[in-house]
Amino acid sequence: MIAFTKMLTGKATVSKHLTYKGDGLSREFREISQKPIPVVVWNSTLRCNLKCVHCYANAGRSVKELSTDEAKEMINDFAEIGVPVLLLSGGEPLLREDIFELAEYAVERGIPCSLSTNGTLITEEVAERLKNAGFSYVGVSIDGMEKTNDMFRGVRGAFEKALNGLINARDAGIMTGIRFTVTKYNLKDVPAVIDLLAEKDIQRFCLYHLVPSGRAGFDQDISNDERRTLIDWLISKALELYDSGYVTEILTVDNPADGVYLHLKLKECGEEDKAEKVLEFLRFRGGDNSGNRIACVDAEGYVHPNQFWWDYTCGNVKETPLSKIWLNPRDELLIKLRNKTKYLRGRCGKCKFKEWCGGFRLRALRAGDLWGSDPSCYLRDDEIC
Repeated sequence: MIAFTKMLTGKATVSKHLTYKGDGLSREFREISQKPIPVVVWNSTLRCNLKCVHCYANAGRSVKELSTDEAKEMINDFAEIGVPVLLLSGGEPLLREDIFELAEYAVERGIPCSLSTNGTLITEEVAERLKNAGFSYVGVSIDGMEKTNDMFRGVRGAFEKALNGLINARDAGIMTGIRFTVTKYNLKDVPAVIDLLAEKDIQRFCLYHLVPSGRAGFDQDISNDERRTLIDWLISKALELYDSGYVTEILTVDNPADGVYLHLKLKECGEEDKAEKVLEFLRFRGGDNSGNRIACVDAEGYVHPNQFWWDYTCGNVKETPLSKIWLNPRDELLIKLRNKTKYLRGRCGKCKFKEWCGGFRLRALRAGDLWGSDPSCYLRDDEIC
């Protein structure tokens, strides 16, 4: 994640609870960044009440999910190695009957839990249950204003229910935000969605760059000229929201070039101190952390380098604990991902920021070459060489 608001203004809402402390990086973030202990995305179920056209998990399928006991055994293993955050996702995780029990179980063992949900099932009662279970953050997927979002979700009324769910979670005292995957169909909706969040005192707008996986493909993506224009606008909007006293912070995900671009923009504006702090963050974060400090466990227990990479499996937690799969890797891909700068080719291989960015490897793979150029890098050659 590239936290625009924090890096530009020094202030943050959700981000400050893990990544930052005061004006700098938190001790916890620095320690986590030096170890291959992953944030774990657990796609706890593939059941879903929506039919999203860009679903990376291709949700709605029936699979043999981990049982409650198997999930608890997995969580015990996470606790032993110190997993910093468990993100419960889906499908729609609230369709899993034991989701509150499992979150509470994880929190009791010292693992903060976040929920990634479509939000349509979060009534006031469910919001209270989420709070009581110990969820520290609820991220709701909203991909445009009403007409656009409902087209994406495949269900009329999904926008209104998701927004109500977001507000219910906020009113229950849980930190909240939305996950917005930008595509050529909803790019025009970004300003209106952010303004709506600001008016509703929602704490985070998290823009995901599209990763071709599941039902999502390159044909749905925006161009790199549009991407660069969007990032320029998000930088300006983050400053505008801060100056106007709104709590909503802006972040981007799945394109590490965003951090490099922000560093370059700050240098260009003469903000040398802020530019250096961005670079410090990038040094610790190391760009795309797939296969290193990001792991995914799917509904059947299979382990993947990230939540979009389901066509590659490193093992199954029912047979081998994640700790053994991850901390003593024999898997060639995991080993190479943790040493990716040795293998980079193309523009990524030539880039002077490759150790702190390195492109998003899965997107490069989808374009034809795992170690080649990230097709979503919008930086000019004169900026990176």
